[in-house]
Amino acid sequence: MADILVIFHSVGGHTFKMAEAIAEGISSVSGCEANLKQITEPPGADAILLPKVDNRKSDFSHIPVARVEDLEDCDGVAIGTPVFWGNMSSATKYFLEQTMQLWTLPPDPVKPPQSLLGKPATVFVAGGGGHANDLAIQSVWTTLSIYGMTIVTVGLNVPEVTDLSEVRGGGSLGAGTWSRAPGKRPSAKELAIARAQGRTLAEVARAWRDRPTD
Repeated sequence: MADILVIFHSVGGHTFKMAEAIAEGISSVSGCEANLKQITEPPGADAILLPKVDNRKSDFSHIPVARVEDLEDCDGVAIGTPVFWGNMSSATKYFLEQTMQLWTLPPDPVKPPQSLLGKPATVFVAGGGGHANDLAIQSVWTTLSIYGMTIVTVGLNVPEVTDLSEVRGGGSLGAGTWSRAPGKRPSAKELAIARAQGRTLAEVARAWRDRPTD
């Protein structure tokens, strides 16, 4: 069974809902299992979050907290973040900045250095609007590429990605939602893109797990 980690940082609950859809897509692939975990706020977060932000953390308080070591133990990872000023959230960045140990581990025959090398990873986001969502995805990609991870995208093979009939988030780089757009968010099409992204990640992660290791 391929164990695929889905980690997310969420404040208003939109990234959490996207993470659930990613997990549904992963679980729909034979031989794959999604492991959903949340990234908690970093020190000093109270000074960052605006008072008007609709804090819905109680909706996902039952979700376990992600540990850096979880990245080592999985066969693939999906990372979800809110979009803050065209970038990943400070909580997501703080979590990723603690992963240096996975690159510089002391010699260990069981868990060698560079343990993330080649591991499949994908990124999804939630923003108030469509401003710089792709930039936020790419901001996470920078860290993933430094570790030599295999970046998985949605591409253009999902019908909802090229459907321009309504305002929606998400695109060829990764799924996303516009929380301030009209209607219920995430929308059905935004969630469909997320599920497709989860399925693609699962298929790549399953193949990576079963690769020859000689």
